[in-house]
Amino acid sequence: MDTITLRRKNLRTAINAALENNGFKSDVAFCEHYDLNPSHISQLMNGHGSFGERAARNLEKKVGWDEGLLDKPILDLEKNNNEHKALENSKGDIHFSPVEFRSADTKGRPGNVRIPVYKDVKASCGAGIENFLEDASEYLDIDSQILKLMGIQTNPKNLKIIYSAEYSMYPTVAPDSPLFVDVSDKDPNNLKSGNVYVFTHNHELRMKRVFVSYGSNTVKLTSDNPDKNRYPDEFITNEQLNEINFVGRLELALVKP
Repeated sequence: MDTITLRRKNLRTAINAALENNGFKSDVAFCEHYDLNPSHISQLMNGHGSFGERAARNLEKKVGWDEGLLDKPILDLEKNNNEHKALENSKGDIHFSPVEFRSADTKGRPGNVRIPVYKDVKASCGAGIENFLEDASEYLDIDSQILKLMGIQTNPKNLKIIYSAEYSMYPTVAPDSPLFVDVSDKDPNNLKSGNVYVFTHNHELRMKRVFVSYGSNTVKLTSDNPDKNRYPDEFITNEQLNEINFVGRLELALVKP
């Protein structure tokens, strides 16, 4: 792995540790705390910004990480209350680890619900990828009370799990994140404006934040990624909205940056 790619992966890992250990709710909150530009940090991690020697050392100094932390061949941050402490782990490179649901002896327990999981179905947050919901590849058996603790408010019977792809909904959604989608909320005439929806259009499965303005007959489809040059907003009419086949509303992205 080249040094620049290594720095990008290590930066993602280090920020993840800071989010977990220090209570930051998002990458933006982390950047605000250390007086960093969120767009610039996003570009560094996603391969759109220069990440040379000087940039790496300056970033480490500003955050308070040990000098050379981002250049460690293999980085794993200890999960405690000090985001500055790092150690080497010899078991592999750093990457976003896709979440996999493992079956357990929980089927049939009182209070459990069964949610279909479509491992091969990914909603692209950008231009879209051709894919459709077909037979479930597996099921997640989970206590309904745990779903409530996770912030899911809809009836669990309305949920299906697919996966995300790409970075255009970053920092709201990370790539390879399981997406809990409420398939009961898909009537184009009753969309909750400002929410994220999964839909098929021109044989592509997509995910966008939808803003409906019925008074002006304008609908905006937008990505959460601040890089609008790469992920520009799209505008359609209310009539065109009815041509879109909505799969459902995003209730929860399990893995966030």
